[in-house]
Amino acid sequence: MSRYEIRYAAIGGQGIVTAGTLLMAIAVEKEGRHAVGSPETTAAVRGGATKVDVIISPEKIIYPRAKAIDFFLCTHQKPYDQYREDIKGEATVVLDTNLIPKPGEMGNWRVYEIPIIHETKQQLGNVVLTSVVTLAITQVLTQAVTYDHMVEYIREWAPAGFRELNLKAVELGCRLAGGTKGP
Repeated sequence: MSRYEIRYAAIGGQGIVTAGTLLMAIAVEKEGRHAVGSPETTAAVRGGATKVDVIISPEKIIYPRAKAIDFFLCTHQKPYDQYREDIKGEATVVLDTNLIPKPGEMGNWRVYEIPIIHETKQQLGNVVLTSVVTLAITQVLTQAVTYDHMVEYIREWAPAGFRELNLKAVELGCRLAGGTKGP
């Protein structure tokens, strides 16, 4: 696999920072590749726009900032408007349909409209699991990391009492993205 640039954007941001951290860890620890992440939050951490850029590459990464986004996942209008720059013309873009009512011009992007926050809350009962749902959506739509490595890492990472719930979050993310695998 060649270099891959991924951007997550949301309000608040702990979930996307966690998703980015998980993605980097899987790429490095399970797949032996190089990965860096650069989170950015606004002054209003709670309720403010947040993004995290993740770069995965088979070669050492010299510059840690993403400049040609291959995959963009966003869960709110404000960070969408603020962080949509640097998205490649043929990028894959995932928008939370309930929270981004005005996406504007999208050019040649491959757009997936997925109600991520709503479905996570409805089906799993806790929006905290959005980070794992986001990770699974990313895996299905990009293959940036393998499904087996993602599941293996989540099994090791999740606390014992929450392991099954996190694996259900993986399954939900895969379904929402149109994937068929599930733990």
